[in-house]
Amino acid sequence: MKKTNLLWLVLPCIVVAGACKDDDDDMERMQNQEFVTMAASSNRFEIEAGELAQDQGADDRVIDYGNHMVMDHGQAGIELAALATTKGWNVPDNLMAKEQERLDELMVLEGAPFDREFARMMVISHEEAVSLFERASGPNGVLDADLREWAAGKLPALRDHLRDARALDAQINP
Repeated sequence: MKKTNLLWLVLPCIVVAGACKDDDDDMERMQNQEFVTMAASSNRFEIEAGELAQDQGADDRVIDYGNHMVMDHGQAGIELAALATTKGWNVPDNLMAKEQERLDELMVLEGAPFDREFARMMVISHEEAVSLFERASGPNGVLDADLREWAAGKLPALRDHLRDARALDAQINP
């Protein structure tokens, strides 16, 4: 009989605890450091791929786009590092596996084959970056208001980069 009474006492607690867990918005939020790590890797990939475009690209449009990536993403990297320093977050020096694999693919190419792959990758990487920054700056984005604002502030440029990457890809890979 004692076991039955105990079950009736514990069961409502389990149900209530489960309901509370489902309603917890913070469970779905992106962690500040997680975003910083992902954004830094994405940003660094754009810079390093842009540098490769300057050295290994054949088409002037690819070389120009690469230069644009180095300049814009270089500035974004400086801003992210400054914000991260004030907040105590770590900005990794290394690329995440996905970005490193893409960079490795580009490193072995030159000329027209490089141009084609670079243009294709710029579309993919900027689609992912826009999605990442939309998530981080959205209602269930990162917890830190300054980081959320920074991410939102970068979205217009990232959307422009994506638009330009799609146009470049359509020209290089018709």
